[in-house]
Amino acid sequence: MVNRRTFIKRCIALYGSLLLMPACKTGLERQYRCFSIDEGECLGAICEQFIPEDDFPGAKEAGCINFIDKLLYQRFPELKSDYKKGIQALDKYSNETFGKTFANLPGKQQYVVLQQMERNELPETYWKDISQRQFFDMVLRNTMQGYYGPPRHGGNKDYVSYRMMRLDYPLLIGQNRYE
Repeated sequence: MVNRRTFIKRCIALYGSLLLMPACKTGLERQYRCFSIDEGECLGAICEQFIPEDDFPGAKEAGCINFIDKLLYQRFPELKSDYKKGIQALDKYSNETFGKTFANLPGKQQYVVLQQMERNELPETYWKDISQRQFFDMVLRNTMQGYYGPPRHGGNKDYVSYRMMRLDYPLLIGQNRYE
């Protein structure tokens, strides 16, 4: 027979263990709604080249990939296929040219590839489904929106860009004091 005190202790222990269950994930679950893990890594490498880490966190740490994923899932699902086509084309080019995915290339090599993409200089055989310049511009635009926009949209984690620009946060229109 269990007394009331023992019963309550067991119930509390059970409840506490149920609260901790989400922390026991294996890490194999998808972390994105629109991208696979490999696509997310490629997109993260592109975003990090646009806004690299310096004294402040870069695009990956600021949550730009999460912003783009959320944007495609909630607001612009029609762009999902363009993102996937662009990432596949970039990874195929990187694999066939360098023997590695874009995310696994050294940073300087990633930078050179993105410069070529911006100037439409990558071989057209990889870019039949989407223009390389269109893909570059789309990712650049969404990375900037994710980094500099309000955190409620999924990017700018911990107000990183606001701190970098020395803005008051949360941003109150008409209440900022610029020096």
